[in-house]
Amino acid sequence: MSLFRLVLVFLLINAIHSPILFAETDLLIVGGTEGGCAAAIQAARMGVSKIVLVNDIEWLGGQFSAEALSAVDENSNTTGLAPGVRHQVPIPRSGLFKEAVERIHRINKEKYGHPRPGNTRVNTTVRPADGNRVFHEMIQPYVESGQIEVVSHYYPVEVLKSPDGIVVRGVRFQSTHDPGQQMTVRASLTMDATEWGEVVKLSGAAYEFGPDLKSKYGEPEAPESREEYPLTDMNPITYTMVIVETSEENVIPKPEGYDPKVYDTSPYPRDHNFFYTSRRVIDQYNLEDVRYPDVILLCSPVQDYPFDVLPQNVVEALEADESGASKRNIVEMTRKQREIVFEDARLQSLGLLYWLQTSLHDRMEDKSHSFRRFRLTDEFGTDDRLPWKPYVRESLRLKAMYMMKQQDTMGHEGNSQHFANVMYHDGVACWQFEYDFHPTRREFLDGDSSDPWQAKFRKLRNWGPPFSGRANFPIRSLIPEEVDGLLSAEKNLGYSSIVSSAIRLHDHCMAVGQACGAVAAVALSKKVQPREIPYDLCLIEDVREGLCSVKDEMEPVVLWPFKDVETDHPAFVSINRLAARQALPIEPTEFEFKPDEVATETWKQRVVAKTQPTFEEKVNLEIPEGSLTRGEFAKQWWRAIKELPVKSPTSGDGPDRDNDGILDSEDPLPLDRDNNNRMDHLEE
Repeated sequence: MSLFRLVLVFLLINAIHSPILFAETDLLIVGGTEGGCAAAIQAARMGVSKIVLVNDIEWLGGQFSAEALSAVDENSNTTGLAPGVRHQVPIPRSGLFKEAVERIHRINKEKYGHPRPGNTRVNTTVRPADGNRVFHEMIQPYVESGQIEVVSHYYPVEVLKSPDGIVVRGVRFQSTHDPGQQMTVRASLTMDATEWGEVVKLSGAAYEFGPDLKSKYGEPEAPESREEYPLTDMNPITYTMVIVETSEENVIPKPEGYDPKVYDTSPYPRDHNFFYTSRRVIDQYNLEDVRYPDVILLCSPVQDYPFDVLPQNVVEALEADESGASKRNIVEMTRKQREIVFEDARLQSLGLLYWLQTSLHDRMEDKSHSFRRFRLTDEFGTDDRLPWKPYVRESLRLKAMYMMKQQDTMGHEGNSQHFANVMYHDGVACWQFEYDFHPTRREFLDGDSSDPWQAKFRKLRNWGPPFSGRANFPIRSLIPEEVDGLLSAEKNLGYSSIVSSAIRLHDHCMAVGQACGAVAAVALSKKVQPREIPYDLCLIEDVREGLCSVKDEMEPVVLWPFKDVETDHPAFVSINRLAARQALPIEPTEFEFKPDEVATETWKQRVVAKTQPTFEEKVNLEIPEGSLTRGEFAKQWWRAIKELPVKSPTSGDGPDRDNDGILDSEDPLPLDRDNNNRMDHLEE
């Protein structure tokens, strides 16, 4: 048993005499989300010896489990594919996300008879309890080794800082079970992986929320005026529901405030087939190997809960708690106040299930698959059988060293297959999706805030198009603009509201969390603050080295979003490391690397010429000769150069390191003044 655990057990036993627990660690991660778990595992794999992960519930895995988004969201295409090919992802699965999905498939095969038992429009489905199991199993080896301690049922109430208020030194927590029980964890580095950015908010670090106007970041799809886009407007939450088929009727009690008109007149799909098949988790009728009743995820726009203007009953409850609370953005509310909102969101979802079991059932001619025969799953162990938490699409946004903007991330020439307009020099994760807002506006059907309501779209805030390009994520957007000792690892990142709407899928959150864990590991091992890493190319390479490790059967991480280089390709690591260093001649439209094509002499020379500027000094290396594929050449070339010193940027200390007239905080590529910060100028 580790020293931390021994101390914690001793203090718990003696808690009646001392209501404050205390511990010290290298890395403190607050939040058991998918991003937080990925960060903890990655940091442990890179040698961080003491990691404490504090979670307010016992379940781990965020969207996979506690938020019950059981149809795993990863960007995929289901049209125009070859016969027998159901899904295609724009960027190959990699890293801890791929490891998690493969574990899910094994559990599905073992328990339900098929690795993908949902037979639905997403690649992977997972029962929430199985998702929780996956993340506990993934983290367990590092718990057993003593590197990671997981502490459940505590939430942050205070951030400890240095006397000058600049450096985060740890967090004070309060028990969710006993208001009198507190715990203090001091840490060399702290990471916020909570759903609502609670540590960022408590730390005093600057953050943003609500729609960004065009005047702030100049984004093409940003609104012009605050009048129609209030600061309370956010991507809505959804209380998902997981229901299981039975042999008897299971109509739920009519929820408080239920009005069938809300669901009867909804502009979104209201037919039985849509609800039954679009997010099915297990399909016993169409997959002969499946040995389990049908399980369905209900996650529809009809359930979405906007925040712009709240219903009168919620307003009254919030105002009774604190004057003015009902006018705040959800991220500015206290935990108690958010719970008031969540309770109303639960009723909206339960109203949909009741409608499916009554109004829709009554209109069905064929009642063989009626929702009356489905019951809410009991796997959560909650009193109402709903998930532990709502599915959160948008949180507060850390005011980071660099704020990612829509114009950076859009595909070259507007094509989502092309690389993004800007490929950041400190990129450590990859992603691609549409700028995807669910309905953010609440419309009261009879014009009064005490009336029934529906969720509706606002102009400019809807699901795509437009789409992002094949983009990467910079280290700078994990790090506060001013506060040290703190990183962000979930949806509380340094980006605009529009960009946040695209970087929120399961694979995105795990990739960013894993990258954050690697940044933390390098910062701790080199004894530097994270803010030093984005401007030190050697430290960036250390982060990438940790992410691309293939020891112990770990899945390496995609660093450059080529479409056709899978992680099991022999040259995967070499291709990704070269591309991320921008040591390959890549056109903005060249989204396929074609690793198995012949490497022409002309192409080899272009690679050599592109690589040379990345060295500290001019070097003369033998170019690999013979008939080689592009992948083989990349592998041999990377082997030849990977130990050579990386060139230090010829720049100042800021605030405009590359002297291009753009402040570092506004410069997407602050170490390169010659390419005008555009992907399509990299070759010039």
